[in-house]
Amino acid sequence: MNKTTKIPREGYYQAAETWANDQQEALRASRKVAWIVATAAVVIALFEAIALIILMPLKTVVPYTLLVDRNTGFVETLKPLDAATIAPDKALTQSFLVQYVIARESFDSDALQSNYRKTSLWSADPARSEYVSSVQYSNPDSPLARLPKSTVISTRVKSISPLGGNAALVRFETQRRDAGGQAKPPQAWVSIIRYRFSGEPMQREDRFVNPLGFQVLRYRRDAEALAPADPVVVVPPGAVVIPQGSAPTSGIRSYPDTVPQRQPTRRRSDGIEVTL
Repeated sequence: MNKTTKIPREGYYQAAETWANDQQEALRASRKVAWIVATAAVVIALFEAIALIILMPLKTVVPYTLLVDRNTGFVETLKPLDAATIAPDKALTQSFLVQYVIARESFDSDALQSNYRKTSLWSADPARSEYVSSVQYSNPDSPLARLPKSTVISTRVKSISPLGGNAALVRFETQRRDAGGQAKPPQAWVSIIRYRFSGEPMQREDRFVNPLGFQVLRYRRDAEALAPADPVVVVPPGAVVIPQGSAPTSGIRSYPDTVPQRQPTRRRSDGIEVTL
């Protein structure tokens, strides 16, 4: 009877020992995986710390200065702390654009022929045909037709912004001075210019002025600032508004806005003048 009872106990103890061993193995495997994950996380954190230490000196705070035009609202970024650097080809293109705008927009009887020659030489159709037709004396909008010879219009370029694809936006202003040195307020303009560099043959003296064959294909000029609107008059409640041009209701006489012109007359043979 004792032998029969001993056999199940030994099997129970063996099963219990096997289960305990399995639990220990599972715990060891779980700890191993946890240590691997923790080690990988520590290594990644160390790499991130090293990268931050290396890149930290490269991070700088750059101040930006914005220049806003009060008249037009144009915003331009200035970098006063950095030395002005510009690529040679970009500087040459900007020089051509400035010279072209000054020659086309300026008016001076002494430099009229040279400005016309430069603008015509540095233009290609349709910009050339538009310019030639705009300066003809038969055109009523031509400066030759509407401005006296003593008038001088000077041009000052304010900025040049590349638009890509051989196009640029040029901001400039013109100022008119009449005889006696009386200057009028400057006018702000903006022009969109599309240009190219052609290798077309030209005369030697022209090649000295325009060595790369700079030519403007399209030229469009618009006013940068809109004309000021008429002021709005606020009428208080109960006030009487008299329309402009109507006769007042009081006894004050109203006068016309323009001076009356004298009517032409003709004297007949009998000495009586007749109004035509």
